[in-house]
Amino acid sequence: MRKFCQASMCLITVPLFVLSSSGLAADRRPAAVGVSSEIVDRPSADWGAPVIGRLENGVRFAILPRQGNEPGVAVLMRNEGGFIAEHRPGERGLAHLIEHIVFHSPTIGSPDDSDHLKRIGMPLTLTAPNAGSTSWRESNYYLSTRTTASADLDVLLALFRDAATGMTLRADAVDTSRGEVIREMADKKLGNEIYADYIAAIAPGSPNDRLDAQNSDDVPTASIDTIRGLYRRLYRPENMMIVVVGNVRPGEVKKLVEKRFGDWISIKPAYRQETFPMFQRNLIRPVSFSALPQGRRTALVTVVMPTPVPPSSRDQQARADIMDLLVTRAINDRLAALQLGSPPGKVGMFIENGEQGQRQIMLWDNFAADQWKPAVTGLRKMTCDLATSGFTAKEWAAARHNLEADLKQRAINMPRTANVDLAKDLSHALADGRDLIPPDEMLIYARIMLPQISARDASNWWREQWGSGIEHLRVEAPDLARVQNPVSAIRAAAVEAAGTSTCKFS
Repeated sequence: MRKFCQASMCLITVPLFVLSSSGLAADRRPAAVGVSSEIVDRPSADWGAPVIGRLENGVRFAILPRQGNEPGVAVLMRNEGGFIAEHRPGERGLAHLIEHIVFHSPTIGSPDDSDHLKRIGMPLTLTAPNAGSTSWRESNYYLSTRTTASADLDVLLALFRDAATGMTLRADAVDTSRGEVIREMADKKLGNEIYADYIAAIAPGSPNDRLDAQNSDDVPTASIDTIRGLYRRLYRPENMMIVVVGNVRPGEVKKLVEKRFGDWISIKPAYRQETFPMFQRNLIRPVSFSALPQGRRTALVTVVMPTPVPPSSRDQQARADIMDLLVTRAINDRLAALQLGSPPGKVGMFIENGEQGQRQIMLWDNFAADQWKPAVTGLRKMTCDLATSGFTAKEWAAARHNLEADLKQRAINMPRTANVDLAKDLSHALADGRDLIPPDEMLIYARIMLPQISARDASNWWREQWGSGIEHLRVEAPDLARVQNPVSAIRAAAVEAAGTSTCKFS
């Protein structure tokens, strides 16, 4: 599950090259009005044009050639179907359990071989930060290889195919995986509870609110037949995506993907896409709090709105992304200036077009003990000032300068980006129907677009964006356990911050 970030600048919307009618990549870069055709023709310094398509049986693939600094490539397998698909009795947590079983279960081709994937695959791979993950909507498996040799890549793709279609779910492998999941969820219990409570406040009714963050009730006792039923229902060609990133020849890799996944025949009945729940705007309350004894100390002011429809062109997406980045930069600069000397990350703002179906704009202050009132006052005054006065010409000019410097540094750092990180970004982008725009190309867009955006334009944009959502003020602090009525106390601090301003608190 994706946690919210608290970085000085976050580019969460991860774009993707548009698909051509043939199903392969079309590096289509139409120029926006006022944008130089240099953007259309200029190749990326580190990334080639990805080859993207879908096999006849429905398996999607994306191959991103790039130089980078790694000796090998990243191989990612994504299965569309996570916690949201666990809608039958006895299935709670089984998508996550299957993710763990993949690394332990023998396969039909090697029925006596425990840890088949690990035993054969690991000699070809580097240690990855983690090898798998499951969210409410998908499970991912990823490896970072030591080699770019086609024969070695073929071995790993064959292992992924075995995992997708041939696990025997032998009892000892299943039991080993049960123990891993139970321990993992116990370790994450507090963090998951904090996150789930936060989502329930700002986006009630969205997947991560409706689904218990622990979501593992049936893991200890589920029968192998029940596990196999979910496995066969989810692990189907139309639900699968293969992503390869690294110094490879896309044509060769495409043939390997076809070789290993092209003959996969889907089991009937046909797969029915899950309907994802949306957040319920009418249930968002103005104020919420958390007083968990071991919780964090943070004040957050947030607005949530539906995730925008993906832009119809690459240039429109670049323009929208740059505007998000630019406003984020400007507000982070203002927050930092208001709290000079504070440690990095104490205050900040970010915008996320999240995978939960909502767009989220949030400002935060990670305050010290007993300092929740000044944090609330500061954030509310900040949002009121933005709504009434907007950005000054001076701070907007600084934001444009700083954003260009940020994007320039990202472009310089392109070769150092890990293949597996790009593979994850590319998989999310393909699933969301967006473009993956390289940092150096974003820098070109920014240099042309930034002079065209005035402080007045930005102020109007902010008022429209902030006003289109439901504002929610949340305070999390163990200190609130000593407050008789935390909601009333937080509301009073927010009202006091607004003062005589026309920016009233609900």
